[in-house]
Amino acid sequence: MTDLVDGRVRTVPTALRPPPDQPIEAGRYLDTLRRSKLLIAAIVLPLTAAVFFVSTTLPKTYRATGKLVVEDAADPLQTRDEASMERRLATITALLQTRETLRRAARRVPRATVATLDDKVQTSLDPTANIINVAATDESARRAARIANAVAVTFLARQRAVERRRVNRARATLQAAFNDLVGKRGVQVATERAAIRERLTDLNVAAASAGTGIALAEAAQAPSEPFAPRPLRNALFAFFAATFIAALVVLMRAQLKPRVGNARELSHLLELPVLAEIPYVRRGLGHRPHTVSSAEYEAYQTLQASIRKQLPPTTQRTVLVTSALHGEGKTEVTAALGLVLSQAGQRTWLVSADMRWPRLHELFDVEQTPGLAEILAGRRNGGRERIFELSAARSGSGMLHVLASGRKPRDPAQLLASDALDSFFGEVGQSDYDYVLLDGPPLLGLVDSQVLAQRVDGVLIVCRPDQQTPELALALRELLDRLEVNVLGLAIVGARGSTHFYLRG
Repeated sequence: MTDLVDGRVRTVPTALRPPPDQPIEAGRYLDTLRRSKLLIAAIVLPLTAAVFFVSTTLPKTYRATGKLVVEDAADPLQTRDEASMERRLATITALLQTRETLRRAARRVPRATVATLDDKVQTSLDPTANIINVAATDESARRAARIANAVAVTFLARQRAVERRRVNRARATLQAAFNDLVGKRGVQVATERAAIRERLTDLNVAAASAGTGIALAEAAQAPSEPFAPRPLRNALFAFFAATFIAALVVLMRAQLKPRVGNARELSHLLELPVLAEIPYVRRGLGHRPHTVSSAEYEAYQTLQASIRKQLPPTTQRTVLVTSALHGEGKTEVTAALGLVLSQAGQRTWLVSADMRWPRLHELFDVEQTPGLAEILAGRRNGGRERIFELSAARSGSGMLHVLASGRKPRDPAQLLASDALDSFFGEVGQSDYDYVLLDGPPLLGLVDSQVLAQRVDGVLIVCRPDQQTPELALALRELLDRLEVNVLGLAIVGARGSTHFYLRG
C-alpha cells in the first residue's frame, strides 16, 4: 500500500494498515431468525401464555384517585415566584405521606393502620397544572376510594389548623406591638399604628380563609374496573419481551454454532458446483407428490439438463442421490428429478435404496414390500427372481418406474456390502432404462451410501444450507475425497417459490 506525503510516494507497512470495515450481515441474521422460527415460537408462546395465566389468577386490586388543587397565592401578603411554587407543591406532596397524616387518616378508615396505608397510598404531581394526585389501591373498589379521600380530607383539615395557628400567632404578636404604642404620641407612632391596624385587618381576612390555598378539586370515586392485574396488557408486554429474549438466544446460538450462509459459501466449502437451487415451498396436508411450483419446475429442468450434460448420453446412467444429513430433502429431489426426466422422454427407474428412513414409496403411493431389501436378501440366498417385476409404473407412458425399499432389514449396511449388490447392479446395467436414480441414505455416519456411491456413474449431493455447518461441510468434502467417486454437484434446497404446475408422465 502506498501513500502520497509531501509530493513523495511512501509505502505503508501491511501491519499498519487499518483493517477494512466489516459489513453488517443483516440478511444472514434475518435468515437465521427465519430458520429458527420454531425455536422462537417455543420460547415466546409458553412465556406469554404463562404470564397471561398467572395474571388471571392474581387477586384484583382497584385504584381510586382524588385531586388536590393548590392556588398560586395562598398567602395574600406573600408573593410567590415559580421556583417557590414548585417547592411548595413538592412539600405538600411529601407531607401527604407523612406518618402523622397517615395516622390521622387511619382513624377514618376501618381496620386501617399506618403500615397498611403506607403501602396503599401514592401521591404524584400533575406536570401541567398545580394538581396533586392522591391515589390509593385496595382489593375493594369502595375501600380504595375511601382511603384516598380520607388521606386528602385529613391533610386539608390539618393544613387549615396549622394555618390558623400561624395566623393567630402573628395576630397576637401584632396586637402586642399595637398595645405597646397605646398612650404614645407622634407622627411616627401614628404611622406605625396605622400599619399595624392594616396588618391586623389582613390577618383577620387570612384567618377567615385559612387553608383555602389548598382545596379538594375532585373526590376519589370507586373505580368500575380493576387497576391490576391486566392479563391482556401483561401478555402483550410478555410477548414482546419474550420475542426479544428469543431473538437474542437464536443469534447467540448462531454465533456459538454458525451455519452455512448460502449456496455460494457451501459450494466453496465443498469445492463442488451448484447444479440447481430448489426453492422451498410450504406443503399442506395431503399434497400430491407430482405437484411442484413454477420455480421448482424450472429448477428441476436445470438440474436434469446439468446431469444429462455431465454423463455420457449413449449409455445407461446410474445416479445416487444422497445428502450429508437426514432430512435435507433428498427423497423429494429424487422423485421430482425422476418425473422431469421421464417427461423429457428418458426411461427412468427410481430405486428406494434408503432402507433406514424410506419415504419414496409414500410419495408415489406404492407398496413398501416387496422391494430392494427382499431382492438383495434373495440374491444373497441364491434367488434369481426378476427385479423389474417388483417395480410399479408411475406414468401413463410407462417412462417412470419405482422400486420400493422393502421391509427394513436388521442390518442394512451388511446387506448392501454383500455380493448381492454387485448382482443387482449387473442386472440393472442390462436393462433398457436410460436413467437409474437411487435414493440413498445420508453419507455422514453411515456406510450404506458410501458402498452405493462406488457403484454408480455419478453422485448428486442434496444440501440445505440452514442445516449445514462449516465443520459438517469439511467432513463431507474429506469423505468424498477418500471415496474417489464422481460427484456431479450440489442441489441446494431452501429458496422460495409460489405458483404450482403439475408434472405428468
